[in-house]
Amino acid sequence: MDQTFSFTHTSESRVLIQRGAEQRLPEIVSALRPHNVVVVHDQQLAAVANRVAAALSADTTLAVSGEDSTKSLQAAGELAERLHRAAATRATVIVALGGGTVTDLVGFVASVYLRGVAFVSCPTTTLAMCDAALGGKNGVDHCGLKNRIGTINQPDAVVMDTSWLETLPDDLYREGLVEVVKKAAVLDADHFVALEEIASALVARDHDATARVVSMAVEMKMAVVLNDERESDRRRALNAGHTIGHAVESLAKGTVRHGAAIAMGLIAECRAADVSVETTARIGDMLRAIGAPTEIPARLRQPKELWDRARHDKKAARGEVPMFVPRTLGDGELVTLTEAGMRKALS
Repeated sequence: MDQTFSFTHTSESRVLIQRGAEQRLPEIVSALRPHNVVVVHDQQLAAVANRVAAALSADTTLAVSGEDSTKSLQAAGELAERLHRAAATRATVIVALGGGTVTDLVGFVASVYLRGVAFVSCPTTTLAMCDAALGGKNGVDHCGLKNRIGTINQPDAVVMDTSWLETLPDDLYREGLVEVVKKAAVLDADHFVALEEIASALVARDHDATARVVSMAVEMKMAVVLNDERESDRRRALNAGHTIGHAVESLAKGTVRHGAAIAMGLIAECRAADVSVETTARIGDMLRAIGAPTEIPARLRQPKELWDRARHDKKAARGEVPMFVPRTLGDGELVTLTEAGMRKALS
């Protein structure tokens, strides 16, 4: 896939999915006419970052931690200071190389540094490729809540080299597949059936199956974002599983990964909204087929604490806590989560 999307509120955003896409980065970055290039990368990806920086004749490489705790205002401020010391200007292109934490943090800083500089996102995990690096949402956590402070600003380009996934540990590889299951569950029944058919190939990490799923994720997410970039209506579908999932992730304090939390949240929200047993079971079977957990651990089954986090989530407004659930496969709707619903979800 090599496609350019045009947005109402921001500029065009090019998305490239290809094995060997790394070799096309010089062409893509050059088209942005940079005065200089800064590569910001996960500190565990130094070898890839050095190779990319050399190909781009980058002036500076900056390593950051890929841990969830890096998504903070303090880390954003520190990165902005490092960009300042590197003499980054409005003619600088920032290239982010890493998973969702890195692409979120760097995308946020790029959107506010000098009121915005060019940004190329290079996601290196399935979670980032299938969700985090797409759609222009950038942000950091605050007050113990996920993505509490952020912006919506489309990257100039998203470059996905599927060969970057080959060294990803199995748990991280499977984590991003949850986001594709979630999207298909509320947006596209045909894609859900396709996921069921290739589940074993995905678990075996077949390259063609993986590339197909990444393309599927881009297709579903960008179709929604193009129609609702600022999340006034349809984009809320992409939050399926996230209302309770984010509450679980927050309560877990780093002991539950994002993908696992969303898988648990998706099933819990189906229960809270009285989604049919058949639909809930089929989604649960698909999640388990890719190795994702579907039951919230006993230590985190705390209705009061989870409800308190859910009602303070950034999606909550006017005293209501919205969540998007599949009434039937591929056909979702917005409903309101209540405290009683939270208790039902955990029963």
